[in-house]
Amino acid sequence: MGRRHAVTIKLLFIAALVLILLIPLQMVNALRAERAANLARGLAPGAERVETRETAVPMPPTAEFDAYRMVERAVKHGPLVLGLVLMAFFLFETLADLRLHAFHYGLVGAALVLFFLALLALGEVVPPAAAYAGAAAASSLLITGYSAAILRSWLRAGMIAALLGAVHAVLFVVLRMEAYALLAGTAALFAALGAVMFCTRRVDWHAHETAALPEGAR
Repeated sequence: MGRRHAVTIKLLFIAALVLILLIPLQMVNALRAERAANLARGLAPGAERVETRETAVPMPPTAEFDAYRMVERAVKHGPLVLGLVLMAFFLFETLADLRLHAFHYGLVGAALVLFFLALLALGEVVPPAAAYAGAAAASSLLITGYSAAILRSWLRAGMIAALLGAVHAVLFVVLRMEAYALLAGTAALFAALGAVMFCTRRVDWHAHETAALPEGAR
């Protein structure tokens, strides 16, 4: 019985890992709020104000604040980004008969969290679009190079790179389309779920769960 529900346990682990990674994501968001408030206090009073936990301070419309808004909205979509990418590794592990350790998933999740921190850091020195491109490229290259080793194939790593490119492209569009962000994000989720359904339509999950059992225990 120890390995009978291995697939289910791995799915529960991925869900728990996403919840755990929300902690550093919220730390990034708190850092963003602090730096935005510090910047606002150093500028002349403007017509717009930013709310912090302590007080409201003036927030003129500057490129820095555009970057801070992008980070804030990106963090809100963080769980979806984490879930989609980690599920891709789970599908590779299941369909390609690989074995990935929890440590592998943890490092991939850490690289995804670094994307949001890099977006915050770069947004303070370069325009928001360039900051997004740089952060996405750095995180994607890190994950792609690592996945080539743990997935044991550069072809699979290339597929992960394509997925990361698609996820970051869709997220960028959603962040830019404030009026239609919910619609665009929902459409992207439907497309992602449809792709997972298509790729796993012929998978015998019961066979995967019992494959590791001794013959007499099945």
